[in-house]
Amino acid sequence: MKRTGTLVIGVLAACFAANAASAADAESSWYVAPSIYALWLDDERLADDDIGFGLGFGRTLNKSLDLELNTFLSKHDRGGNESLELKGWGIQGKWVFYRGESRVNPFFQVGIAHQTASLTDTDESTYASTYGVGLLIDLNPGRNDGRAINLRADLGARRAMSSGSDGGAEPVDYIAGLGLQFSWGATPVRVPVDSDGDGVTDDLDKCPGTPAGTAVDANGCPLDDDGDGVTNDLDKCPGTPAGAKVDAVGCELDSDGDGVGDSRDQCPNTPAGTAVDEKGCVPDSDGDGIADGTDKCPDTPKGMRVDNTGCPFNKELLLQGVKFATDSAVILPESLPVLEGASATLKRYPEVNIEVAGYTDSRGSDSHNQKLSERRAQAVLQYLKDSGVTNSLTATGFGEKDPIASNDNEDGRRQNRRVVLHALN
Repeated sequence: MKRTGTLVIGVLAACFAANAASAADAESSWYVAPSIYALWLDDERLADDDIGFGLGFGRTLNKSLDLELNTFLSKHDRGGNESLELKGWGIQGKWVFYRGESRVNPFFQVGIAHQTASLTDTDESTYASTYGVGLLIDLNPGRNDGRAINLRADLGARRAMSSGSDGGAEPVDYIAGLGLQFSWGATPVRVPVDSDGDGVTDDLDKCPGTPAGTAVDANGCPLDDDGDGVTNDLDKCPGTPAGAKVDAVGCELDSDGDGVGDSRDQCPNTPAGTAVDEKGCVPDSDGDGIADGTDKCPDTPKGMRVDNTGCPFNKELLLQGVKFATDSAVILPESLPVLEGASATLKRYPEVNIEVAGYTDSRGSDSHNQKLSERRAQAVLQYLKDSGVTNSLTATGFGEKDPIASNDNEDGRRQNRRVVLHALN
C-alpha cells in the first residue's frame, strides 16, 4: 500500500512541476465533466456490478496536461436487504495527446481518490489509486471563442490502498465511463485572415484588395518584374528597359510615334509616318544625311556634298521652276517647293558662301532688264534668309547676259529667265 501511495503522490507532484515548467504554454481553460459509468466490482466486495455517476471539475494547464478534481457515487445490491454504496472524491492528472492538432485526442490518467464503502450498518473509508485511458472527441470543431464541448469516454481502475475486509488482497474495481466535458476560458486562437485570398494574411498585407489570381510578393502587393511602376497584371509591355518612362499600361513612351521607345530613340521627333530603323532614325545607306526614301542619288561617295535630293552639290545650282509675275520680282506660289529645297540644301552647308544670280531674257531694254534681274535676285535672297539660311548671301543681277538658250522663241526665253545659286568657295 505504501509503495502504491508513494507512486501516485509522486505522479501528482510531477503534474504540478510540469505545470510550473510550462506556464508559458498553459491554455488556462476550465472544464466540468458530468458522466455515467459502469462499475465492475472486485469479487471481494460480494456485491453486484451496477451503474454509477461522476462529476469532474478541472483545469487545462497546458497543451498536454489537465488537473482534475472529481466525485463519484454508485450503489450495488448484495442480496437480501443489504446494499453497498461507494462514494468519494479524487484528484488526478490527465495527459492529452494531439490537442489542437486533431479532433480526437487520446489521453491517459493517474491519480488518488478517497472513497467510502457504506454497508447497511457500517462505513469503511480508504484511499485508492486510480489510473486509466480514454478519448476526448471534439463536438464543435472550428469554434474559436474559448469554449469547447467534448465527448469523453474512458476505461480505468480504482485500487484500494488498504486490505479487504476479510484480510484478502486490495480490491480493484474497473470502470467504463461516458460523458461530456464542457470547457471555457481558453484564450481564443487568432487565426490570421486573408481577405483577398492572395496568400498573404491581412496583418502583413500592404496591398489589400488584390484581384483574385494575381501573383504577389511577400507584402501582398502585385509583382512588377520590370520595375516600371506598372504591376504585372496591368503591364501590357513586360520587360521594359530599366529607367524607361512608361504609360498607364506599362508601355514605353514613344513621343514621335515611330515605333521606337524614347529611351532607345536616337532620332527623336521623326516626322509622322516615316519609316525608321531600330534606333528610331530614318535609314541613310550612303551616309549623306538624306533618308533612303527621298535620296535620288543613293550611292553618293562618302564625304561628298549633296543637295536636298541627296545628289552631289553643284557649284551652280539652277533653281529650275522659280517663277515670277510678269515684269515683276514677286515670287509666284508655285515656286515655293523649289525654294524650300534650296533652303534645306544650304542649311546643310552653312559654311558655303553663295551668290544669288538673277537673269532675264532679251526682251526690254538693257537697263530695265538689269534692274529687274537685280530685284529678282534680291527677292530670292530675302526668301532664303527668312527661311533660316545662315550662309553668307550676295544678290547680283546679270540682266540678259549669258543666255543658256535662244531668245528667238518662247521656250528659250523661259529658260533664260532664271535664278542661279553660285557657290563661291
